[in-house]
Amino acid sequence: MMQEWYMPIQRSKPAVKTITVTGQGTIITKPDTVIITLGVRTEHKNVHEALAENAKRANAMIHALKAIGVREENIDTASFSIYPKYDYSNGNAALIGYEVEHIFDITVKDPKSVGNIYDTAVQNGANIARHIQFRLANEQPYYQQALSLAVKNAKEKAIVIARTLGLPLHDIPIQVTEESVAPSIPRTPSSIATLAASKAVTPIQTQDIIITATVQAVFPY
Repeated sequence: MMQEWYMPIQRSKPAVKTITVTGQGTIITKPDTVIITLGVRTEHKNVHEALAENAKRANAMIHALKAIGVREENIDTASFSIYPKYDYSNGNAALIGYEVEHIFDITVKDPKSVGNIYDTAVQNGANIARHIQFRLANEQPYYQQALSLAVKNAKEKAIVIARTLGLPLHDIPIQVTEESVAPSIPRTPSSIATLAASKAVTPIQTQDIIITATVQAVFPY
């Protein structure tokens, strides 16, 4: 008796049609932490004298900063350098002395006190200013807000596209991909300046911090 075999017909599922959009969310906030980079530069014909003078001025600055409430753990050495100085006149290089530079990073938890900290440092030995960094102690809550806005922005874009084209969009995405974006942290220019003591408190204007999140979302229709 002949057997008959029946092969089931495989019917391919129709491909899901999708709209892919990019959403972006931005949060603008004020910094709660400031890192000041400043220091002490001394010069002398004798390297030991240059070192001794630098240490004296640096210690006086640190003591004064601690006296106005800056914690010792928030004062860190960023760099320490000794440079020989030469006179290149008449085509010859003659050693004429040494320059010692001690640079500190000072972390300030109260942005309003930055001007006073600058003035105190200058009045007690600091004569170099480099840059100021405005930061957030904890960026994560702000980034999460920006991420939520990015998802909403992606959904709004998809809805606009679908309505414009007359498509029956499903407003729940089948895929969402987070694209990491580093927060933009404004800084003052990284230039070296020589500081001079002033009777008025140095006005330091805090800059906004911009935190951005970006996602790519795929919506079916």
